[in-house]
Formats: sequence, C-alpha cells, structure tokens
Amino acid sequence: MSVIDRLGKKLSSSSAVMRLISNDRVMQVATGLMDARGRLEAAAERASEAWSILLNGHALPTIDPALDGGDDVVGAAGKSPAPAAKPAEAKENGAATNGAAAHATTNGAATNGAAAHVATNGETTSTEAPKPAGPGSAAEEKLAQQMASRTSLSRIGGRDVFEKCYKFMTADNARAMGVYPFFRPLDFNNGPEAQLEGRKVIMLGSNNYLGLTTHPKVREAAKNAIDKYGTSMTGSRLVNGSMRLHNELEQKLAAYHGKEAGLVFTTGYQVNIATISALLSNKKSVAVIDKDDHASIYDGVRLGQAAGARMVRYRHNDPEALDQALSELDTSEGALVITDGVFSAQGEIANLPGIASVVKKHKARLLVDDAHALGVIGPGGRGTAAHFGVADQVDLIGGTFSKSLASIGGWLVGERKVLDYIQHFAYSFLFAASAAPPSVAAAMAALEVMQEEPERQEKLRENFTYMRNELRRLGFELGKTETAVIPIYIRDDLRTVMMWKTLLDEHSIYVNPFITPGVPPKQQVLRTSYMATHERHHLDRALEAFEKVGKKFGVIS
Repeated sequence: MSVIDRLGKKLSSSSAVMRLISNDRVMQVATGLMDARGRLEAAAERASEAWSILLNGHALPTIDPALDGGDDVVGAAGKSPAPAAKPAEAKENGAATNGAAAHATTNGAATNGAAAHVATNGETTSTEAPKPAGPGSAAEEKLAQQMASRTSLSRIGGRDVFEKCYKFMTADNARAMGVYPFFRPLDFNNGPEAQLEGRKVIMLGSNNYLGLTTHPKVREAAKNAIDKYGTSMTGSRLVNGSMRLHNELEQKLAAYHGKEAGLVFTTGYQVNIATISALLSNKKSVAVIDKDDHASIYDGVRLGQAAGARMVRYRHNDPEALDQALSELDTSEGALVITDGVFSAQGEIANLPGIASVVKKHKARLLVDDAHALGVIGPGGRGTAAHFGVADQVDLIGGTFSKSLASIGGWLVGERKVLDYIQHFAYSFLFAASAAPPSVAAAMAALEVMQEEPERQEKLRENFTYMRNELRRLGFELGKTETAVIPIYIRDDLRTVMMWKTLLDEHSIYVNPFITPGVPPKQQVLRTSYMATHERHHLDRALEAFEKVGKKFGVIS
C-alpha cells in the first residue's frame, strides 16, 4: 500500500474528518477522496468517472418498486394507476412482464432486504459541521436527478453476460473507503451482544425478538433432532422429504393460530413465492398489494404475472386506497390482497381491521405476512390478526422461523383445501428441498417456549417501548413505529452511512443502515430492533451513543 493510500485511509476513518462530513453541497470536493488505489494521483477525468459511477451509475440491480411511491400506486396523490399492459403489449414494449412489474426495471426501489441497500455515496469533506440540505435546495434537486437517472446493472447486455459484473463498482469503492456496511461476518451472535472482528458489540440489528436462539430447550431440540433424524432430508416434501416432525409442527401452528391447517416451508421467503404464485395462476387473477410490502411478496407476484396475472399497488396502509383499487377491478377478476402485518422497515402495524373490512366488502381474499409480528404483538404473540381480534377475517397468515421462532424455515396457516392446493401447485414448494429436521425441531421448541414463557413478550414490549420513548425524547424522528423495529430517520445517504460507522467504530453499537436505492431519497434510516434479552444497561449505553452521534452529525440538537 502506497503512502498516499495509507494517508487517505487514515483520514477517511478519523474522527476529525467525520465531524466535517457534509451532504450534497460539497460533493464535488470528494472527487479526490473516492475510487480505488492511486485515485489521488490519477487524472481529473479518471476521478470524475469513478465518482460518477459511485453516485449515479451501475448500482445494485433494482429489485422491486416497494418503496418508491410511484404514479402506479392507487391512492398516490389521489390518482389511480394507468391500466396495466396486457401480456402481448408488454412484450411489444420490451417489458419482462405485464402490468406494474415493468416498473421494477426502470425505477423500482428495493425493499427491506439488506442486499438491496448497498449504494454508498461515500465520504466528503467540508470546512463546517454537517447541516441538513434545505428544502428545494440545489443539492436536493441534483440528488433527485441522480436517482432518476440511476442505471440498473441488470439492463447492461452484450456478448458477455459477465460484463455487468465487471462494471459494478459501488461495493468495491465503499470497501476501499472502509464504509461498506453489509455482509459483515460476525464471529458469533448470541443475543443482545455479539462479536464482530474480535470485539464485543451491542446488537441492535437482529430479528431475534424473543431471544430464543440460545434458549436451552431450543438448542436441545435441535441437537436431539440431529441425533435422531440426521442433518437433512435430501429431498422435497413431495417425495422423500416429509416427516411426522413436519406434520406435527404444522398441526401445532394451525392450532396456535386457530386455523384449520398449516404448512411448513424451507424458508420464509419461499412461503410468499410459493403461495402467491400458486394462487395467481391465470389472467383473471389480480394481486392487490400495499406498496411497501416485502420483496418476497413482489417476487411471488412476478411469478404469478408470468402466468398472466396482474398487480395493482395501493397507497401504504390505506384502506380507502385499497377500496378504490378493488372497486376498479373487472367483475370477472379475482383479487388476492396481500399486506405485511408489521412492516419490517418502519415497524408500523398494518391497519388490519380496515383492510379486512374492505376485503370482505369486495369478496376478495386476504393474505397477511406476519414475519415481524409473530411473538411481538397480539395475545400470546399470535401476531397482527390476533392483536386486532380479526383472525376469522384473514384467509391466510404466513411467516418465517427466522425471527421469533429462532430457526430457519417458513409457515402458512389457513383452510385445509387451500393449503392442499398450494402444496400441489406451487413449484417452488414442490421442487425445493424439505426443511431440515433440526430446523423444524428448533422452531417447534421455540413455539412451545413462546407459550410457556409469556414474560418474554412482556419484556420485549417493555424494551422497545422504553427505547421508542427515549429516542423521541432525545429528538430523533421515528415515524409510526409501534413494535420492536424502530427506524431512526436520517434522510441522507452519506450521513446515514457515517453515523452507522461512528456508532460501530467508536461506540460498539451494531445497527442496520438503509440507504438508497433500498429506500427512496429522503427516507434513509438507521434501522434498530430490540430483543427480550436486552437488559436496561444495554439500552442505556445505546441511548448514550445515539445522543452523542446524533448531535455530532447534526441530526438532533
């Protein structure tokens, strides 16, 4: 490493430089601080090119339009979407699928998944402390133009399908700066504290809401399952991958939710892909979804679109917009309304009573993804429908083992005949390897512990209520969160990443930065989440760090 490189790296991570970080007003100054080895010695043209790639070119592929607030959302600015293109029209227009799916290629913002959040704007220097850009500022307009012109790597084509891989520079540039926040390998993660690169950190970025991943009963169940059944079924549920263990958990999940039947999947993501694609099986099927729904819901809808179904999005958590969307469907079309129970980026609970009432009015069907609600809200941790007392009005409820159930896998409950159809017609269920015995056993044990130790849910509620109140008292903007997910709105890419870095490097606090294109411009957050196993000293130490870093970067006064 050259002297210049070492000096640049030292400067980029120093506390003094961090205090001088500003936002878009001084972006042009950063051309000498960005890009790979030898950037300070390179010609101005080379530095300018690297900076352009980092800011507006060749970012991660756009995944879905979940958070973009586009014009195709029913209820957005009081407008309805333009009529969806027929499959033949989509082909003529060069779109991959009919309807709003084409929107994902052009300006779709990736939802919720961390992999979609990588688009670091990098480090800048200034002679004054960071200040928010004023409304309507030139910097805001510039940022909007950059985001509007962002090119998806997936559209780069040619003779070599690897060409787009070589042109993807965002992650490399961020790694070179030491500000790449994703795919950081933990040494271990045992609950409220974790170890990262040899040092202990307070974990505020985990979905281990009830802290059951290390519960003795859950660990013992997984160990016993390995001893009895081995590590894998080595086949799909269709052929040799179904065991009494799977059926037992399915029955317990159904009884727990007061539904007729249950179905166990290999992952939570697979639940939505399989269920939605199986039900949206023809041109008379319409997915009507909240615009902020999880990426797995969008992917399930896209599979349905391949069979001719179409997608309509409605304004976030708005029953009136849903009513409008359903009112505009053709009388021959059947609608599947899909919503998250708890929205994983915002921590907001869906207005399920209002949504269920509208669904019933239009004789549609309702699927709720309760991944972030199970174990967190509702009596006995039964989730969103139980929280509002409308479980009998929700047709299907699904979720994952990877959060409160302390394992890996997924679940769906509902009518027996509907689940029987799904398991016979969903290719992504039929031809996927079965959930491994230790994973199923661990989830079943976690489900039992949830019911045996209700004090865990009470402790979780106490913890996230305390943090929500204290963070608001300090002056942070938290949105409409009501659950264990608490987003801290920063509303600037660069500042979000630098706050994440400072919290981790200087205070050993682990949080998750969500930046564009994972969220729309001005919606950037530090996403924090809390566990029943956090003690007050963990939370108070985190609050102390949030206050110091928030003031350092001008987010709070």
